[in-house]
Amino acid sequence: MSNRPATLPLGRTGTARPAARHGRAARRIAAPLLIAAALATVSACGGPGAAHPSSSPSRAQGTGAPPVRLPVPDGFDTSRGWSTKASPETPDVQAGASGFPLVAIAPRSSLVVQAAEDGSRVQAYDLATGKVAWTFTPTTLSDARTGVFVTTADGREQVLLARQGKTSGDGLNQSAPTTTVDIIPAGSPAKATAAHHLDLPVPADQALSFATTDSGFLVGTADHGTYSQATVVDPATGTKRSVTAKDMTVPGCGGSTCTLSATPAFATSAGVVSTFQQTTGCDQWDNGNGQPCTTGFKVGDAWTSTTTAPSGMHTGIPLAVTGKHLIAAWHASDSQTDQPALSADSKTTFTVQDLDTGKTIASVSCTSADQLTLQPGSAQSSTRTSANGRYLVSGQTAFDLNARTGRCYTSSASSKGIDFTAVGDDGTAYGLIHTGDSTDASSLYGRLPIAPDGTDSTEQGARVDLASGSAKALSEAAEVPIYLAASDGVFRTGDVLAVYPRR
Repeated sequence: MSNRPATLPLGRTGTARPAARHGRAARRIAAPLLIAAALATVSACGGPGAAHPSSSPSRAQGTGAPPVRLPVPDGFDTSRGWSTKASPETPDVQAGASGFPLVAIAPRSSLVVQAAEDGSRVQAYDLATGKVAWTFTPTTLSDARTGVFVTTADGREQVLLARQGKTSGDGLNQSAPTTTVDIIPAGSPAKATAAHHLDLPVPADQALSFATTDSGFLVGTADHGTYSQATVVDPATGTKRSVTAKDMTVPGCGGSTCTLSATPAFATSAGVVSTFQQTTGCDQWDNGNGQPCTTGFKVGDAWTSTTTAPSGMHTGIPLAVTGKHLIAAWHASDSQTDQPALSADSKTTFTVQDLDTGKTIASVSCTSADQLTLQPGSAQSSTRTSANGRYLVSGQTAFDLNARTGRCYTSSASSKGIDFTAVGDDGTAYGLIHTGDSTDASSLYGRLPIAPDGTDSTEQGARVDLASGSAKALSEAAEVPIYLAASDGVFRTGDVLAVYPRR
């Protein structure tokens, strides 16, 4: 499963006292994410809290107790399945104040992976039974900001534990800031060890971000979704290499060919996706004088957006990657003074493209009553593919890849948009009704709702039938799944993980 800095909301569990629902959406998302630590724009599986409630999860099934009955949509059997706590009483706190995800899914290995907020432990649960498959205990870091991710390399899933913190000092050595990445094979034995341990450079006075897809991992300092200098980690070998902005020749730029600076955005199995923007030799201010400026991207050494862009589209933004699919947004043109946006002013075309070749598989054109900024990687955390590979949801769009069709679930004058969180083999999808506020984070397209510390958020869920196109709001108490397997749904609220079979 595959991607954004965020905090997660608290929900209600059984008959327990309703918990404060801060950042409801972020806690529910557990996929490969694009994480920008300095911005509250990533989906995480946790939120602020004074304690570390997820550091010692216990499995309800292991004790013979029934699972916690979370309030979930119709279609899930809460009397069966499993949960990490047997009691419905959960503390009124949120885990994961760093904004990094503390839960990830390894679909091929059928595992749900959970990290303690302080990075002191990682546990993998069998998705079907809840049995602890393995436990990993890393070296100690103090003041750790922790994230857990799953990527696939050479056909094998790897769990990445990424932490920013300080080494322990002793009588001779002082404590020092560090960023570490431990790579743990998903198929590890009960007492797991890291196949690779990396210590990465820490820039002075800058917070690093993790840009993660289900096939790539990049670390650096983010600026509007791109990285002037970053480190790409190969999960298969543990090797790391530096990538920086560099000049590249862009075909079809300004009516011919031009040389532009391309800046890394995220890594994939097809290579690093880099973005570029033309500012000379074109109509930079969008005044209708001359050739429109080209904004686009390149995927490794394979293809460039200008050679695959829809007709008349000069602006292309890579939003997310899942499996062998890249999702992009396109405009006819944009003023270089503003970031591209999904709005009511003009249609935005969204495409699903083959990651290796750039060939367009499906597309749809949408408008929105909201002014949502389109940024490289911004929809990574809300991009999912059904287990059978037929359906794909991303941000506020949904696609039937077999039929090569797409639908918009953006806002209008009479309805709100839906940010997707999961999609099933039958085309049933779930998401969170989009709510905006005055922050830049809430207007970033594809990000799941995040509530800053100390505020109260009440994002409501929705269910969508992709076959008919119909959408229906869920009850305010209902949790939406963070992942849908072929026969089970994965839910998270507070410090509780729960998996229920579908009826």
